Amino acid sequence: MSDRPSVLFLAITPKEYAPSNVRNYGVSRTFHLIPHKHSILALTAWLRQHGCDGYYIWIHHDDPDGLDRILQFIEDKKPDAIGLSLVTEELIAHHRLIEKIKEKFPHIQVIAGGPHVSAEPVHTLENFPLIDYVCIGEGERTLTEWLKMIAKGKSTKDMRQVRGLAFRDNSYGVAITSPREKFNDINILPDPAFDLIAQRERNLFRDSAFPLVGSYGCRHFCAFCAADHGNYRFMTPERIVDQIERAQREFGVGYFSIRDSFWPPSKVWCDRFCDLVELKKLQFQFHFETRAGTLDLRQMIRLKNIGAIAVAVGVESGDPDMLKAMRKGITLDMARRTFADLHKAGILSIAFFMLGFPGETYDTIDRSAEFARELNPTLLSLATFRPLPGTEIHRHIAEDDKYWWMKGEYPTVGEIPINELKRIHEEMHIRYPLNIAYLKQHVYASRLPAELRKVAYSAFRVHLRKYVLGILERYSITRELIRHTRSLIRRYS
Repeated sequence: MSDRPSVLFLAITPKEYAPSNVRNYGVSRTFHLIPHKHSILALTAWLRQHGCDGYYIWIHHDDPDGLDRILQFIEDKKPDAIGLSLVTEELIAHHRLIEKIKEKFPHIQVIAGGPHVSAEPVHTLENFPLIDYVCIGEGERTLTEWLKMIAKGKSTKDMRQVRGLAFRDNSYGVAITSPREKFNDINILPDPAFDLIAQRERNLFRDSAFPLVGSYGCRHFCAFCAADHGNYRFMTPERIVDQIERAQREFGVGYFSIRDSFWPPSKVWCDRFCDLVELKKLQFQFHFETRAGTLDLRQMIRLKNIGAIAVAVGVESGDPDMLKAMRKGITLDMARRTFADLHKAGILSIAFFMLGFPGETYDTIDRSAEFARELNPTLLSLATFRPLPGTEIHRHIAEDDKYWWMKGEYPTVGEIPINELKRIHEEMHIRYPLNIAYLKQHVYASRLPAELRKVAYSAFRVHLRKYVLGILERYSITRELIRHTRSLIRRYS
């Protein structure tokens, strides 16, 4: 056994986080750090405290040299294992990466964790043969014990004593050990290993959105979400402010992306956080996601005064019955008050809506479109529903559609076919800001800072251009002219 057993964490960052995608809207800041797995940073910090090491290599989806870098790293550092933290849409691509790695290093052990495999450990091990182990649930203790045993050369026969683990067994098919106990107080956890993402990105932190997470689980019970419902634990305001101070001091971070599923944990917590930031005279900007009804106007103004520039709110639907079916736990009036307060506070607002949840009809989509225009957020973010493993709704999906990720496409779960939903999604997204009320609220009579008014105006121009091009492409003559122009631009750019 080596002095410090080690695991190499791998991730493929998705193309939608390319910096150019937000620059189209006049945003100079990059968001390429956001998809980095905060779980990997947290796991590595725990491993280091308990006699192990963690490394991290991420490659972009079209990185031609990514595999070579990984293979060379394994050759040089000789980690004892490879670790993956996976959501559903990432599983196939990461398994293909492991296939290439195991061609050269066939005996290196691979462990996968994350929400997808935690919900589907048996299906994962039965269908993805190069994943050797699955870590179920919170992985700090499980991964540490497992890694030390792997470094000792222990086999699956010895792994039954490691809680929270699943693996293939010659006698039983897939063996699942006793559940791992969860942390009652996550304040005992060490600060994340921020240095893992600082090694290659140090000089970009001033203009990057730096990810920060301060909670586990969720106190709400949305039917489309796979969070650890009813088991919400959060760090104290003091811990989060300390992490912000450290990131600024060590890496020069000027902007934070708070990645909690909702934030802040409470109004009391929010006031204490603001008090500490003001007391320490910290200067930074940040954005976060909250739930409708969590904050009042006074707190939004306080948050803006200490650096909040954007807030996202999960509205999901403009139809009351759909909200009840989703078990969202909010009302339309709660959303109205929240967005009215965001507008008054002068904070850029983002509304999340979901199309295609079971029970969705053309009428409920129309109500969502109308409600989005009524709320009038600066940006509208639309998602097409997909039944994720571990969610309440996934249990009620037809058997043929339960494992839709194996087919590479979302299933149709309601009366509207998935391709039609995608068409509605695109049209609704393009048309959203093309009205006078939007320009008045976010550009001409806006309380937003000048930088954010430019973002809103850029969104209007980008969507207007797409809308006009969409109309022109309906006609053969103009469609051919557009294609020819695009070809010339690509040739000479």
